[in-house]
Amino acid sequence: MERFFGLFKMDTDFSDTKQSIRAELERDDLCFYHFIGGNPSETQALSQKLQTLRESKALLIGIFRFPFRFEGKRRQFTAREQYFMMKEFCDAVIFFDSDGLMETIDPTTPIHDAQLAFDKIEEQTSQTLREMVDETGKINIDFHDIKSFIQRNRGPLFVHTIEGDSFDEPLKYLIATPYLPKDFTEGEQLIINIGYTRDVDMAAFRQINLRLNDLFDKADLFKLGSYFIDEPGHHFKISLLVNGLQDPVENPSINIKTETKYKSFIKRWQKFIEKEIR
Repeated sequence: MERFFGLFKMDTDFSDTKQSIRAELERDDLCFYHFIGGNPSETQALSQKLQTLRESKALLIGIFRFPFRFEGKRRQFTAREQYFMMKEFCDAVIFFDSDGLMETIDPTTPIHDAQLAFDKIEEQTSQTLREMVDETGKINIDFHDIKSFIQRNRGPLFVHTIEGDSFDEPLKYLIATPYLPKDFTEGEQLIINIGYTRDVDMAAFRQINLRLNDLFDKADLFKLGSYFIDEPGHHFKISLLVNGLQDPVENPSINIKTETKYKSFIKRWQKFIEKEIR
């Protein structure tokens, strides 16, 4: 299952069975390609479509959802192959764990409603990147910042937004979700974009910056952006981009090559032993 769209120009078509979004890609467009892994019959088409998008010269970001564990080992293995295929073609991949997404809903939620909820969560990540580009502030984060950040360290990308009036509990627990990478504090580079409303004072702004820098002390701060939200109250909206993360699964092709080399070695060893016995 797939969906793809760009940053600015969109034609949308929603139905009960399929959501497809076709983008008019421009040179400086930010293109997202959504894919739910696990179906072997879609692997070839996935490769062809990613190659077509790659050739369009857009900044291509894959949004990949791994299947549920209850769907079986075969679908899990296929999804791993498809994930690394997406990683090969895309500048970055934002991945989601279906079992983690399940934790966000009531188990009695109808299947159709659950899928809509999962789609909405995934689309929040692309919305975060759009808002970073669209929001103008004292220190802007533009398309070229995001492009440079992603292409410096291609691979898994953590994208998340948190909001609140005050952050009394540890930030790690506020940021962590069951469906996104668990190692987000172990990344190599970081972009932070902080939105603030009218009543946020400098002391609060300083404090949230210090806490974020302490949490991500292993990452290099690529850029810190800030923008004003013209609304009353004391409210923050903080968006985070982290790169340099580990893949969530091992590359199956590497395992296959290792297994093949091992089997080949065993066969040669057996032949050597047989010769020695003779």
